Amino acid sequence: MPKRTSLNKRAGKLLNKILPAGIILAVAIIAGFGFLVYGLTHPGATPETVNPTHFMLPSLDVSWSSSGGEIDGWLIPGLKGAPGIVLSPGYGMSRSDVLSLAAALRENGFNVLVYDQRGSGSSPRGSSSLGLREPDDLLAALDFLQSRPEVNRDRLGIWGVDVGARAALLAAATRPEVRAVAADSAFGSVVDFVNIRLRQKLHMSSAAFEFCSRQFLSLYLLALPSSMHGGIPLESLADRSILFIQGENRKELAGLTASLYDQLRPQKEMITLPVARVRLMGAEELKTYDRQVSNFFRLNLQGVPPSG
Repeated sequence: MPKRTSLNKRAGKLLNKILPAGIILAVAIIAGFGFLVYGLTHPGATPETVNPTHFMLPSLDVSWSSSGGEIDGWLIPGLKGAPGIVLSPGYGMSRSDVLSLAAALRENGFNVLVYDQRGSGSSPRGSSSLGLREPDDLLAALDFLQSRPEVNRDRLGIWGVDVGARAALLAAATRPEVRAVAADSAFGSVVDFVNIRLRQKLHMSSAAFEFCSRQFLSLYLLALPSSMHGGIPLESLADRSILFIQGENRKELAGLTASLYDQLRPQKEMITLPVARVRLMGAEELKTYDRQVSNFFRLNLQGVPPSG
């Protein structure tokens, strides 16, 4: 009996030493993943270095509601009765980063609507869902654009980058009035983009670590892990004009974009540029990019308004 009591005491002492250490380790692990997930979903504020007046563009400050709350945007009117195009910048970008493209599109008569993604822009709205719920915002933007009397509601276009590109393809799949889409650095599932962001943030690759990070992200977003693997119904896009854009500066996303292009039947148009759309680009890079995208919409959406 005394021997058993002695063993129990030793076990109790060992447990008293191990348990606090285990609790501290667990808290540290949870805090570490929590910090990582917060960083992924909050890319940070991006200053608006320019506004429509810098490009001598007429514009209206507009807003509309989505599942993520109120969204602010710039409506840049073109010709009355011309198609409308929504510009959906990427993760960590600002709406001011795409105003040169908006100017090129307006020169072709298009009505243009520009807005920031969740968690991005000069005054970040909530947190980014890395492509999971951004399609809801884009659908709400399309609804707003169709409500404008100057817009041809039956001929719409969308341009998007990374999370905006995924949102563009998903929105177009459910809206037949979206006739043309330019998808820059597109990806199929949220998991694809999350894994890329993790590797870029940590400068390492680990399947186990990425799996654990995704579970914490699902908890943070209150989303089922299975929803992170959802793809794009490409069969619904067979009758649309689609331009896939891949950039040599975003090689991992370029590979995912090429995969989507290969899956789409009939295959659509694909271009490879030295630089996909990012926040900071040189003047010549912007000029080349904007010309390619505006030509695509001019040829496939037609910015000429009906007579009368």
